[in-house]
Amino acid sequence: MAMPTVSETQRQLDQAATQVQRGALRQMQHRALGLLLAAVVLLVLAHVLRHQSPLWGYVAAFSEAAIVGAMADWFAVVALFRHPLGLPIWHTAIIPERKDDISRSLGQFVETHFVTEDSVAQRIRQFDPASQIGGWLLHPQHSGPLGLQLAAALREVLAHMDHQPMQCAVRELATQRLTQMDFSVHAGQLVDMLMAQKKHQDMLNAVLDGMSNYLGNPDNQPAITQFMLTSLAGDNALAKMAINSFAPKAIASLGQTLATVREDEAHTFRTRFDDWMAQFALRLKADPAWQTQIRQHQAQLLHHPETQALLDGLWDTLVQRLLHDFGESDSVVTQQIQNVLEKLGRLLLTQADLREGINAMLEQAGRAGVRKYRGAVGRFIEQQLGQWSREEMADRIELAVGRDLQFIRINGTLVGGLIGLLIYALMQALG
Repeated sequence: MAMPTVSETQRQLDQAATQVQRGALRQMQHRALGLLLAAVVLLVLAHVLRHQSPLWGYVAAFSEAAIVGAMADWFAVVALFRHPLGLPIWHTAIIPERKDDISRSLGQFVETHFVTEDSVAQRIRQFDPASQIGGWLLHPQHSGPLGLQLAAALREVLAHMDHQPMQCAVRELATQRLTQMDFSVHAGQLVDMLMAQKKHQDMLNAVLDGMSNYLGNPDNQPAITQFMLTSLAGDNALAKMAINSFAPKAIASLGQTLATVREDEAHTFRTRFDDWMAQFALRLKADPAWQTQIRQHQAQLLHHPETQALLDGLWDTLVQRLLHDFGESDSVVTQQIQNVLEKLGRLLLTQADLREGINAMLEQAGRAGVRKYRGAVGRFIEQQLGQWSREEMADRIELAVGRDLQFIRINGTLVGGLIGLLIYALMQALG
């Protein structure tokens, strides 16, 4: 069996409420009618027994006036919704006949007296939405499911969106920001930082270790010797013989020198290396020629097709990592969203300035909304009521207020009877 929809459930609830209202209205109508019939019976009884006692005259006066009052108020109540006894008497069935006027007047009334800037702003101020939201978000049972929903929504957006515009936007933004960066100054500052922390000496040690390992490997000696021959001997046969003879000793001597520099932290080469690095950093930060050359290389590198392709891939990489994270049971992004929501709730409850700012913003938004849509509210009410038929409007209003109107009939019966009794008694007293 299919589950009922929300609209179907609401319709069933409305029908049930209507039946309850209709039952209560009929009950009050029966009471008013019963009181009228009681007055009629009492009048007949008073006329039959009027010769037995003068008191029956008072009873007759009461019942006659009660009947008149009951009938007059019945006519007045019925005339609001329909023609009494079906007779098209003038100025009856007031609500059906003036349906359009009522719809228009009700819309204008709500628009004028309820939908005002001050009333909306006052309600927002009294409700204090910032505190309400903060208290709600502070509880994990609220922020947790909301974080999951936001993460799921973000995942759906990332999975189905057109990524081409974002790729272009990220590439252009990254290119713009990287172009604006002064790489020469930043590189100089980086060298200063490395030197301040002696990290450049660690880098030198790594280079020395690598060179020592390379020179100490016998398998590399032929390549080193060939490099020396190519660089130093040229076509001189005698030089080639000398290099071939002394290459092993030269390689060993160079290895020993590298080891000495590596072990001696106060070696003169290290001091010269410090001076060279300091000079290098200074030229990076202050030499216009170097800076101009670096900017040229920077621009060429950033606009190179391979670099642009790499920047294009930034967005795709980010999306893939996010989608993969969302698929995990312990998603980091989801947890971060939940944490942000809880922190936001805590901030809203602890930071009075933040609460006041948000509430003030919402008040201004409410005022702006009223200024923009105030007229639309009245037109909406008028249009909705205009869709009702005359009979439907009369029926709905009668169900809403008809029970109370029946008290008018009851009160008219009793008050009319008392007035008739008072008049009769006064006439008897005057003779």
